Amino acid sequence: MLSASEFAGPDFALRPAADRSRPLVRITFVLVAVLTLLASVAVTSTAQTTSVSDTDAVLLTKVRQAGLWEMPSGMMAMEKGSPIVQAVGFAIMMDHGRLDVATRALSAKLNSPVPDQPSAEQLGWLAEEMNASPGPEFDRIFANRLRAAHGQVFAILAQLRAGTRNDDVRAFATVGNQAVMRHMTMLESTGMVDYTALPTPAVSTTAAPVGQPLGLDTSQIAVVGALFLLVGGGLFYVLRQIKGNRGRARATRRPAAVRTGGSHG
Repeated sequence: MLSASEFAGPDFALRPAADRSRPLVRITFVLVAVLTLLASVAVTSTAQTTSVSDTDAVLLTKVRQAGLWEMPSGMMAMEKGSPIVQAVGFAIMMDHGRLDVATRALSAKLNSPVPDQPSAEQLGWLAEEMNASPGPEFDRIFANRLRAAHGQVFAILAQLRAGTRNDDVRAFATVGNQAVMRHMTMLESTGMVDYTALPTPAVSTTAAPVGQPLGLDTSQIAVVGALFLLVGGGLFYVLRQIKGNRGRARATRRPAAVRTGGSHG
């Protein structure tokens, strides 16, 4: 079996040390350049997630206010609703209890105050539930009021989740949206939701400008292009060096094989 030096061939062994070190120097340069670019991108990303925007504050407010009226609504459902409505009310009450803890913790961390009572409209919904007779009347009001409210919050959370620059708010919005989707599904499972009474979805038909879907600015596109060229160029150079070394090794072994064959002829 050939040793490493024999495999590389005399040509490689006799090459000056400076020539043999050039591939390593070039590869090292490529790696340093890539790491530098990645570090600059990471710094930019971190800088974008430290501030709290007005829309982030709206997200916290919406989730907090939803819990402030849906938790007591769930408690009323456990007292006045049919068995299926009682189960849905209990689940919604528990989910919003956990969300409320997370909302207040994030509010304190980001120094973004949240309300401590439901809105006037939400207080009216609670009064409507309190005045409803136990059984079918309460079931109908509970299912439709909460389903309509969840639909509105779901759309708002989705927009805020898509546009926030804050990592904590992004994670919080994801959990909130999952909870809202779960609640809508449970409310619909009661069979009491009047879908004709729900607002018509507002969908924009305006064509987005070129380049907007990706959300990349010029500097980010330049970084991506530079990374592609550096990584692709470095890989091509390494593969070329490996192929060249193998070719020289085969050329070196071929004459030796001929001489060996001749001695035994």
